[in-house]
Amino acid sequence: MRVQRVAYRSINRALSAFHLQIVPINLDFEEFPSNETIRIALFQEMAACAEEWLGKQDCFQAVGFDIQVMVKEFLSFYLKSPFRKPDGGSRFNNLLWLAIIARAYNPAIIVDSGTFMGASAAALKFGAPHAEVWSFDIDLSRIGLRIPGVEYREHDWTGHDFGARAGQRTLVYFDDHLDQARRLLEAQERNFDLAIFDDDFPVVPALAMAHGGMAFPKIEFVLNDQLRGEKEIVWKSKGRTFRWPVDAAYLDRARAAIVSTCRFPNTSLLTGLHQTPYRIVKMQPNS
Repeated sequence: MRVQRVAYRSINRALSAFHLQIVPINLDFEEFPSNETIRIALFQEMAACAEEWLGKQDCFQAVGFDIQVMVKEFLSFYLKSPFRKPDGGSRFNNLLWLAIIARAYNPAIIVDSGTFMGASAAALKFGAPHAEVWSFDIDLSRIGLRIPGVEYREHDWTGHDFGARAGQRTLVYFDDHLDQARRLLEAQERNFDLAIFDDDFPVVPALAMAHGGMAFPKIEFVLNDQLRGEKEIVWKSKGRTFRWPVDAAYLDRARAAIVSTCRFPNTSLLTGLHQTPYRIVKMQPNS
């Protein structure tokens, strides 16, 4: 083990000149305790957090269910899944929240934009087993698990006609690293009621995952009045300079599509696993 640590340090010193490093991969919950009392305490704490949040949020009317039982069942599913590697895709905290929202909202149709390994589609279907679930990505070659009852399509979600959905609850989840204001307006145009956005960071932390500006603006930008006083955001990454022009009128148009919005609680302190900021948005009906 000591030889391995020395080797890691030597290699990382060499790679640091290229802003790279080797990081050992441990599966999520690899050190999970076997003590039943500790496990039950975790389920209770996660359930209490979710129940409090569901009672306070004003984006939708929640359907009642046994949250603690669901947390336990979802963790059991997750531990047997191929999604426990922390090197890409959503991790447990975020996936659990997707399952909880799907169960509490009980939509008739769910869209998952950004399939990747299939974790988010699996979580959404777990939460709403009777919903019609569609998962879209321009590259489906990386799917680790296909869930029965989920329709996978290798193209952008806007290329599909979902037809009239009058009176039905609809939910769309975006984890595709594209302009979130654009995605919000697309969802409104298609009469979706509720949208969830992954990686909704404020300006400063968002720069690390800007994808050259393709992922801007975030919903956080849409809600940021101070940002409207700037002409552009300029930053450097690995020696390159990037610029993102601020279009206040575009941000205002996206904000006009929002009825209410809130963030999911961060439960990473309970599980010890990283959690990215998710935002849920209730949209104005498309008039």
